[in-house]
Amino acid sequence: MSTEAGPLRICIVGAGPRGTVALERICANAPGLVGTTPVEVHVVDPHPPGGGRVWQAGQSRRLLMNTVSGDVTVFTDRTVTCEGPLTSGPTQYQWARMVAEGQVTDVSEETKAEAADMAPWSYASRAFQGEYLGWAFARIARDAPAGVRVQVHRTRATSVTDAPDGTQRVSLEGRGLPLEADAVILAQGHYDVAPTDKQAEFAAFASRHGLHYVPPSSPAEADLAPIGAGRPVVLRGLGLNFYDYMALLTEGRGGRFVPRADGGLTYVPSGDEPVVHAGSGRGVPYRARAEVRQEIVPRYQARFLSAEEIARLRGGAGTGRTDFMRDLFPLVSKEVAWNYYQALLRSADPAGHARLLAEYPRHAWGSPEMEALLSELVPDPELRWDWDVLDRPADRREFEGPADFREWILGVLDEDLWHSDLGPATSAVKAAAAVMRDLRDEVRQVISHRGLSGASYRDHIDRWFSGLNNYAASGPPATRVRQLRALVEAGVVRLLGPDMRVTADEASGAFVVDSPQVPGAAVSVTALVEAHLPVTDVRRATDPLLASLLSSGGCRAHLIPDATGPGYETGGLDVTDVTFQVIDRQGTPHPARFSYGPPVESVQWVTAIGARPHVNSRTLLQGDSIARSCLKQGTIRRAAAPAGRDAELTAPAR
Repeated sequence: MSTEAGPLRICIVGAGPRGTVALERICANAPGLVGTTPVEVHVVDPHPPGGGRVWQAGQSRRLLMNTVSGDVTVFTDRTVTCEGPLTSGPTQYQWARMVAEGQVTDVSEETKAEAADMAPWSYASRAFQGEYLGWAFARIARDAPAGVRVQVHRTRATSVTDAPDGTQRVSLEGRGLPLEADAVILAQGHYDVAPTDKQAEFAAFASRHGLHYVPPSSPAEADLAPIGAGRPVVLRGLGLNFYDYMALLTEGRGGRFVPRADGGLTYVPSGDEPVVHAGSGRGVPYRARAEVRQEIVPRYQARFLSAEEIARLRGGAGTGRTDFMRDLFPLVSKEVAWNYYQALLRSADPAGHARLLAEYPRHAWGSPEMEALLSELVPDPELRWDWDVLDRPADRREFEGPADFREWILGVLDEDLWHSDLGPATSAVKAAAAVMRDLRDEVRQVISHRGLSGASYRDHIDRWFSGLNNYAASGPPATRVRQLRALVEAGVVRLLGPDMRVTADEASGAFVVDSPQVPGAAVSVTALVEAHLPVTDVRRATDPLLASLLSSGGCRAHLIPDATGPGYETGGLDVTDVTFQVIDRQGTPHPARFSYGPPVESVQWVTAIGARPHVNSRTLLQGDSIARSCLKQGTIRRAAAPAGRDAELTAPAR
């Protein structure tokens, strides 16, 4: 069943957002790159095409996105500087208007109702996003150019191997003959991994004592039924998954939030809720996203972390000599604080603001001159920008007990909501958070593909900055924080404090949780929920295709070198820069296998962020590069027959 005389075939494994982007880019590029050669695109995923596993349309409408509707797309626009043709399409918000106006009718009644109230700054349900992505996938497939045919296989890919002629054979679960393709794109997104030793220990402990343990997973897939009414449960983690579990265990159990005259909420319990204890290392929940009521929010243009600085820092890539804290973080800090102080001084001290604009750019971050300037402009040290205070706000306090911590955390939530309502134009705190979010692309350009030393990536990025960035800049909608405040006030959710510890106590047959910083916080619980996603790690992958690829030597984990020492082996699927070709155990890039998104986390930084319109989205650029490489590889393989498998990409896409 050779592809040599037949159509050029590309297999996309994973039908979620990145698989959809890859499909659209193949359709856009095929006419210009392969001419009249027929193209078949095989999309493999057991879950619905478009939404894939994470964005399934059937999940609870209580699970919300943390990106506003106007900031979600899978289509290119005029800002995208890719090599391939641009193909416009609606953002999620624009699609919602199409639904509300009756231009799109083949959607659920729930989606129609949601669309009717949608604003560009609304946070859609994940189910709504699933229907948008499903519509986008169907439109892309329907409008594919002449000669391009799309076929969906609702099953799992279990392996990919080389045929003698260079064809890629993709085995499918429950199917006899494998798919044969000229190129394969691995776009699985978040995949399943084996539990860590500690997670396996907790699962075994729960089994022995009749407790309930929920390992790291998507909240939409978690089994919460055994967590009965009034029973104590602990949620470990205070990030986005925590807010999802909070919604499912409260409003999802029949409780109601009633608006108050002061703008807050009161929670009216149903009686079916458990008693939710929650905590994390920081002890403070993710901060609310700022309220910005405009459809297109321009991306911040870095002033100090410039293209020239990025090129200078990239000069050390692969050498293991570049250190995040020494070489890059001062520039990040200068950008963030620049925006923080402008927002702080703009209205309160116009003269100080003018002086800031004139003098701040001349000084290096952390220099005596910069410190003197900021001390003069902002005499109150409590108002000056402080990374430690942002990161660990509870560390400066000594708490007398749970009641004292509860009052303090309510104050923290109130202050956060106040800043969120002000928005980044007025709130210095949210101005800084907005810049932290927008600077991700500049930071990514520096640190990805071995831009830092392994030790620095491990200690400074994986163990600190990534979490801090998510906490401050990628939090939930403000509505969720208002709901949390109401639940804390009602006693339904009880936040434990910083440095939360979980112990499997054999004597009592229960999980015991406490915070060393809050005396008397210890509590025994009968259910433990790991309120965070599993870390993508190809070394622990239970995804059958990735596991088989690793065991056969067809891929490897990404290694970031140090100038001296062994370096840092991450769990990212190793791929090349620019072309995103999968690298095998021997260090050889495969000419016909590509991957992007969460599987390559640590090779690239912050891969889970979806495509955003109007900002030259990195996801769209990468999808275009991979699509073009696949089409070129198919053409080259035919021309090079019988060399096939050994042909190299001669003109890699940007």
